[in-house]
Amino acid sequence: MQVTDLCSVEELDVEHTVVCGQTFRWRQDADRWWSCFLTESVTRRPFLVRLHSENGRVLCQADPNDLPCVRSYFRLEVDLAQLTEEFLGADPNIAPAVAAFPGLRVLRQDPVECLFSFLCTSAAPLHRIRKGIDGLCRLLGERHDGPIGEPHFAFPTPERIAETDIADLQALGVGYRARYLQATARQVVAYGGASWLLALRDAPYEDAKTALLTLTGVGEKIADCVCLFCLDKDAAIPVDTHVRQIAERYYLQGAAPKSLTKNSYALIGDTIRNRFGPMAGWAQQYLFYADTFEKKAWSAYEAQYRCDVGGEPK
Repeated sequence: MQVTDLCSVEELDVEHTVVCGQTFRWRQDADRWWSCFLTESVTRRPFLVRLHSENGRVLCQADPNDLPCVRSYFRLEVDLAQLTEEFLGADPNIAPAVAAFPGLRVLRQDPVECLFSFLCTSAAPLHRIRKGIDGLCRLLGERHDGPIGEPHFAFPTPERIAETDIADLQALGVGYRARYLQATARQVVAYGGASWLLALRDAPYEDAKTALLTLTGVGEKIADCVCLFCLDKDAAIPVDTHVRQIAERYYLQGAAPKSLTKNSYALIGDTIRNRFGPMAGWAQQYLFYADTFEKKAWSAYEAQYRCDVGGEPK
């Protein structure tokens, strides 16, 4: 592994990008380096990446052969400065969020990890989500004794999850979601496995979402999270209570739905898409993160991503 100057902090705010609700396995160590053991989506090859911000630059420690994967993961091909200027022109209400988090990016994650991670998120607090996902990787993921010292675990394949007993999945602390994990894994395997999920990147947004909605435990919001955070469907709008309140505050004054029915979900998504255009999912992520940032005790929230000296999450 070697250290490379990846980009400027204006192009990528590592900390806010990895804690803004789209991924759950990044950790920050005692030296303030962020690390994650990722999977290259096409070859299914796992690789370690470590990132650190210093003097206005983002430093990346990785195998040089993995740098294209790192750039793809953070979607560095997207001109963030131009995109946020377009958002500001479309709606000045987004200005505080853009100013607060200028390097916030939407990710291009491995679809297997993204789908099964979000199946663990329903009605669960962050610490429980992270513990369940970490346990899933330790139980079923391939172990790698990496160059940094502590072992790393790849995200498990759908096949491994599909063949695991419900009781073993429940022991991870995911509760009723264990049934979703197993059932969805079996469906994905029947559809063609990881390659079926990856092929959804090439499908139109509506077709990809429709396919995801056939999976057990996948509703509108999880389908849109997967579409946005790993399938390059930049018009996808994951709608939750925060996004509904944002839409009511800025765009649907007096006409906002009070609950998230199928029709109201579509109304809110279409309203944001009509305002921000084909990259509206990125605008939604700025608005969502700024709204949740204001409402949380954020130092305590971010601390859940940090490790103690021994490398274990706090």
